[in-house]
Amino acid sequence: MIETTLHPRQATEPGMKARAGDPSPASRIRYRFAVAFIIVTTLVVFIPLNPEMPDKGITQEWLSAMKQFHSQTERSLWREGARLDPSWIFALNAAAARRLKFGKQIIFTGGPYAAIYTRSFHPSTDRLMIFGSLLLGLSYAMALLYLGLDRKLSIVLAFMLFLNAFPQRDALLLSYPLLLVVCALKFANAKTPSQRPTIPSWMVFTMGAMLSGLGLLPLIKGSLLLPAILGMVLVGAILFSSVPRRQALPLFVVAPLASVVFWIVSGQSLFDFPDFIRNTMWLTSGYTDAMSLTWISSPRFMGIAFVIIYLIMLALIWVSLFRCALLSSRSRWMLGFVSTVFLLVAFKHGFVRSDDYHLLIAVVSLAIALFILSLFYVDRYIIGSLVALLIIIVGFSLCKDPTLRMGSIWKRAPGILARITCESTVQSYVDGWEGLRSRLSDSGSLRKRFEVAMSNIQEEYTVPVTEGSVDIYSYEQAIPIASSLSWDPRPIFQSYSVYTPELAQTNEQHVRGASAPEWVLIDLHAIDGRLPLLEDGLSWPALLDNYAFHSFDGQFILMHRNDAIRGKSNMEVVFQNRQTLGAMVSMRESEGPLFAEVDLEPTLLGRLLTTLLNPPQLNMLVKLRDGSSGKYRVIANMMKTGFIVSPLVRNTEEFALLAKGDKRFEEDAKVASISIEPSYGGSVFWARTYTLTLKKYHSAQGSSESGVVNKDH
Repeated sequence: MIETTLHPRQATEPGMKARAGDPSPASRIRYRFAVAFIIVTTLVVFIPLNPEMPDKGITQEWLSAMKQFHSQTERSLWREGARLDPSWIFALNAAAARRLKFGKQIIFTGGPYAAIYTRSFHPSTDRLMIFGSLLLGLSYAMALLYLGLDRKLSIVLAFMLFLNAFPQRDALLLSYPLLLVVCALKFANAKTPSQRPTIPSWMVFTMGAMLSGLGLLPLIKGSLLLPAILGMVLVGAILFSSVPRRQALPLFVVAPLASVVFWIVSGQSLFDFPDFIRNTMWLTSGYTDAMSLTWISSPRFMGIAFVIIYLIMLALIWVSLFRCALLSSRSRWMLGFVSTVFLLVAFKHGFVRSDDYHLLIAVVSLAIALFILSLFYVDRYIIGSLVALLIIIVGFSLCKDPTLRMGSIWKRAPGILARITCESTVQSYVDGWEGLRSRLSDSGSLRKRFEVAMSNIQEEYTVPVTEGSVDIYSYEQAIPIASSLSWDPRPIFQSYSVYTPELAQTNEQHVRGASAPEWVLIDLHAIDGRLPLLEDGLSWPALLDNYAFHSFDGQFILMHRNDAIRGKSNMEVVFQNRQTLGAMVSMRESEGPLFAEVDLEPTLLGRLLTTLLNPPQLNMLVKLRDGSSGKYRVIANMMKTGFIVSPLVRNTEEFALLAKGDKRFEEDAKVASISIEPSYGGSVFWARTYTLTLKKYHSAQGSSESGVVNKDH
């Protein structure tokens, strides 16, 4: 038997609690206490009152361990196990603080309000982080209370405690559009199509505040753009059918208008807003192919099991929707559609990287979706799926606890679970209280902690530059920022994020333009076993053209900008032909570096499958003249704009030799042949053939060449 809770009186009066007769004073106190506790808990989850401090990520201990490995295989294994450099968090805050233009000077998955997601402190962005988080927290709490009016509030509180115990920022922000759509559907289902009563002004204001949060989401993280737009459209359509047009129209434009207002308040120019949206879409479009991983943290069969469970639960959501006779046909389809899109985005969040952290994002997102739906209508399929999912989440957390042993799993699991959940939940309240107390009693305490963190980064590495603008490759942006230098980053400041040809060209033009940074630091790191010079591949010839080797201290290469800037590299095409995927291709003789462009297209089916699932990884087998070989991951979109294929540069030391023009290194590291093939799937995902273009790179011969721009120092 299906139970539903769609009561007109409760839906049109969201400030009232369902109860029979006059409640006793004790009931009123309990009710108000529950409401207050839910609001406080939601704010604790959302607002980083005690934020994180900047971190460089790659420590000296990591670098020392790297130097102990001598073979390329050992180094590759160590690099693959290293986490992604977190200094992008600091870089986004620094970019917002310095009023760099997002969408032009800074292109990344985070926007000017990224601190709301990262929970990281910067003196100049702290207010934006707190007030933005406050808006989202209050809006989330109001939406939950509205949906939970005809339920026991203890269920809503249990949900917030779950989010405290298993904190997943991605899942929390991603669920906001779904939550508002469900609220709008509940509001609309409380009326017949002919009923369009004027709603009170206070309710219009509340709805406007909640919708403004949708406009904030894309400015926090680019991957929230699609869910936010979908939420805006669906909520607007629902309101147009359930409230008078004179009230629906202003509410319909609240979210996009709020997005523009938040953009301007952050110090950004309105004229840069379209560039921010467009480049965010470029980044999102290339993310799956570039950042996907095989199942590195779980056996492959477990990964397949996760996918199957995900699909089964999505199917159960649709079954439960069509079993609910009290939902209108429009509500069923709309709710099914938004749930599918939400879970697809959550699926991509979790299964593209496929490590423990990202898998938990997908699973927690699914649990949040099921809980939100259960507040709208109750069905045994929804409740059963939710219970099963909670068991999976708990089991997943227990498996990762280092103190749990198989022999004592039944005895120790309850205690470990209690410890994990209690410690995480209590710590959230403690952090919130400590942050609030320090902000009220000592307004400068956070700034002092920030300065200590900056000093710690400076102590790890002292930049040998005292003046002039500086950029750093491949990442580790925290180093020049913490050193109080004139930080002048390329637009896509993390080389592993240059997913598409358009982004590669943007970065290249930065080091070929009149405002190219005076100094460049290089510490060559490639993530996920990639070919090192593939990341930012188009920029490496530009750096060799326009910068001269200055020094190498064992960790960083320091290069200084030339007096004249070459607007284009001097390259000569020496080979161009179609090649078969998987076949070995001999390289052409070349006195200098050889530049390769690979045009490999996915099949139509491959494009579709990549939208839904992880594509097979492309690997390049590189054989040197001396008989040695190496296997590296390559990205199709990155190969289109080209990369230095020979000599094979595997680390920072070897790039230093290339930058100095060491002929012996160039000869020893010459590539004899290459082959490109997918890890699986073959012609199902990728075309059978690709176009390979080889170009001989000619080094700069002076400022008299064409395309040279003189620099004034």
